[in-house]
Amino acid sequence: MTLMKRLPAVIAAAFIMGVLRPAVPFAQDAPVKAAPRKPINVTSDRMEADKGASVVVFKGNVVVVEDFTLCSDELYVYYDDKNEVKDIVADGNVRIFQQDKTATAGKAVYDRKNRSIVLTEEPEVVQCADTVKGDKITVYIDEDRAMVESGGGGRVRALIMPEKKCVEAGKTAGDATSEETRCKRPR
Repeated sequence: MTLMKRLPAVIAAAFIMGVLRPAVPFAQDAPVKAAPRKPINVTSDRMEADKGASVVVFKGNVVVVEDFTLCSDELYVYYDDKNEVKDIVADGNVRIFQQDKTATAGKAVYDRKNRSIVLTEEPEVVQCADTVKGDKITVYIDEDRAMVESGGGGRVRALIMPEKKCVEAGKTAGDATSEETRCKRPR
C-alpha cells in the first residue's frame, strides 16, 4: 500500500491522539491508575429518584461537573448494588467541555469505573480548530486514546487546521464563561 493511500488513516490517528489528549500527560511506561473519586455536582430543573430501580433522573437544563462539564436535556444516574455510581447516561442536546476540548452528541454514556465516555447520535469532538466526527466516539478519560467509528455506510471525518487558535480552558474566543453559561448554548 502506498503512502498516499495510507496517509488519511495516519493523519486521522495522529489527529485523534492530539485532539483527545487528557488534561494530564499520560506516562507511557507507568500503569494507568484509577482517578480519585470526586463528587459529582448535578443541577437541573427537576429530579426523580427510584430506589428500587437504582436510578436517579434529572430533567431540564442538566449540568454535571466532575473532571469535565456535561450538559444535557436529561440525565440518568445508575447505581450498583453497593450504591456507587455505575453509569451516567446523558440524553438530548449533549455537550461536554474539558479544557480546550468540546464534544457534542445526541447521547453520551459515561462509565465511571472505566472512566470512558461513549458518544453517539451525530457525535463530534472539537479541539481548538480541529474537528473529528463519526457514528460513535469513545473517549478514554485517563488514557491518551480514543476511538472513532463509522457504521451503516458512514465514514469517519476529520478536519485538521494548520492554525490551532486555541483559547484558555473555560473560555470561548474573547470572553470568560462559566459552566452554566456554556451549557445554555444550544448544540
